[in-house]
Amino acid sequence: PESAPALVPGGEPGQLAPDELVTTAPRADAAAAPGSPVDAAPAAAGSGDPADERAAYDEALGALLDGRYAESARRFASFLQQYPDGDYADNATYWLGESYYVTQNYQVALETFQDLLARFPDSSKAPDALLKVGYSHYELKDWPQAESVLGQVVERYPDTTAARLAQGRLRALRLEGQR
Repeated sequence: PESAPALVPGGEPGQLAPDELVTTAPRADAAAAPGSPVDAAPAAAGSGDPADERAAYDEALGALLDGRYAESARRFASFLQQYPDGDYADNATYWLGESYYVTQNYQVALETFQDLLARFPDSSKAPDALLKVGYSHYELKDWPQAESVLGQVVERYPDTTAARLAQGRLRALRLEGQR
């Protein structure tokens, strides 16, 4: 089985380049999702200052880049409570899921990536999030769901890195005799 991708410079979804801070255009129309799978102390309401929002996002991403995954998860969860409709909410949700995935907390990662897809279906992070939903099912040994979701990645996002990675994981499923 493939191991979880490391958070290192590279071109695969879920991998961070050192200079990657924001991966999609800011979103002003994001909606908060009740019951999202984040567990952090309630934060004060956002100040409304875009610089404060960006600084909070950058601090959370910096923790992820430094390999401080628990701290990163805490910061991204706090960010999403403070800025649920913020410009970087879709990115923050993705990286929160990634922080769970790389620490092998696959069930919470799965729920977080599903939350991103429900709240931000048009995000540029959607292909990578759907791929990680498939990867999470794979790691949870839910082979039929993994196969189904990875097939959706190939269908919905052909000719993308996410589709190529999904095809690779589908091949692994077949070679391992799971499908």
